[in-house]
Amino acid sequence: MVITANVSLTLDSRDRKILSLVQRDGKMPQAEIAKRVGLSTAAVNERLKKLENAGVIRRYVAVVDPSAVGMGVTAFVEVFIEHPRFEPAFIAKVRAMDEVQEVHHITGEFSLLLKLRVAGMEALQQLLIHHLNALEGVRQTRTVIALSTSKEESFVVTGAEGEIR
Repeated sequence: MVITANVSLTLDSRDRKILSLVQRDGKMPQAEIAKRVGLSTAAVNERLKKLENAGVIRRYVAVVDPSAVGMGVTAFVEVFIEHPRFEPAFIAKVRAMDEVQEVHHITGEFSLLLKLRVAGMEALQQLLIHHLNALEGVRQTRTVIALSTSKEESFVVTGAEGEIR
C-alpha cells in the first residue's frame, strides 16, 4: 500500500506555513498559528481540517525517545522477495509489526528496505529469524545495525517562505 495525499488539493503559501509550524510543534495552539500566518483562528481551524481530510496531515503524534522506553537498537533490513506476487502479503504483515517503523520499495538487488526498532540483539534475532525470514516469499535478508544516530527527523520541507532548512 502506497501512502499518498489527495493530489487535487492545491496548497497556498499559508497552508505551507501552517504545515511547517505544526510539524515542528503539533501542540501549538491554533491562535498562535493564526498569529504567525496572518489569519483568524477560525480560518486556521478550517485549513487544518481541510489538510487533514485531504490526507496532507496524516495524524498527530508524540515523538518518543526510543532509549527511554528500552528500544535502543535500530536496524535496517534489506529484504529480497522471490517474486512480486509475494510482496502484498509480506508488506501487509510487516506493516502490522510495531517494531517495523518504515517500509520502502528500493532499487538494487533487494526489493524492500525496512527500518526496525527493538530492545536489543536478542529481540532483533527473534524478529529476523521467526518473523521476517519466516514469511512466504523471503529469499534473503541483509541487516545493518546503527551504532548511533546523529539525526532522525520526520520534518518534511514544505516550501513555506522563511522555512528553516
